[in-house]
Amino acid sequence: MTDETTQAAAMRDAFDRIEESYEFMLAYAAQGRKREMVEGSGDSQIRQYLKRFRSALDDLENALEGLGGSDGTAFRERFQADLKTVRSVLALLLAQPSITSDMVDNTNGLIAVRAFLTDVFFTDQTILPAR
Repeated sequence: MTDETTQAAAMRDAFDRIEESYEFMLAYAAQGRKREMVEGSGDSQIRQYLKRFRSALDDLENALEGLGGSDGTAFRERFQADLKTVRSVLALLLAQPSITSDMVDNTNGLIAVRAFLTDVFFTDQTILPAR
């Protein structure tokens, strides 16, 4: 495998985890939960998916180096800034004692989150080698 192929595989793995987490967030937002439900000991499902999202961000940040070559410098810098903003949003959400559907709905609606997801989709479809 070439470095480019390895980078693309790492990024796509992170993209898949981000997309799966975001889809769960959309479903959770639609449930109208007024408080978080924890089954047994450990984290609720929403916390598990938010932590999975955060972990994917860490892996993605490591894989962004050199994305798009010299032509992609400005985009890469914007992508990294959007990633850091989303990481901060997730940290604020995870710090809440109980995560409601409204909180997640508002998170989903943040322009910063939407911009980041658009960065992900653009990168997958335009910059990385075809699947």
